[in-house]
Amino acid sequence: MKTDIDIKDDVYNILIDSYLGSMITGVITKRKREEDSQNEDIVISVLANQNGQRQEAFVNVNIYVSDLVNQIRYEEDTIRLRELCREAHHLFECINEKDYRITLDSQRVFEVGATNEHMINNKLLYQTINEDR
Repeated sequence: MKTDIDIKDDVYNILIDSYLGSMITGVITKRKREEDSQNEDIVISVLANQNGQRQEAFVNVNIYVSDLVNQIRYEEDTIRLRELCREAHHLFECINEKDYRITLDSQRVFEVGATNEHMINNKLLYQTINEDR
């Protein structure tokens, strides 16, 4: 059985070695994001983890992108969001490793409340087969 920690480690290792990981201006973390960060950070979290011989978990990979200032208001940075969305989609479309498989379940862009930034939410389906013992 894979724990939440094991699953976050697997996703983290994929991101660290990826082009997407090198594109961002901030950090990749399995913890909470620093409250005052203005960087493009990636935060990994496990939403649900069902145990059994066939184990499935849903994982969020959230990418934060600062808004642009347009005269006197903030607007989403559509060019940068599109670029990161495409690369995340390419990376997570289908990953087959020795002991697990990851597929992109959904990808959405949300405005982050009380900040001047948007977040790309990549919801991943993580699947593994556990050996009978």
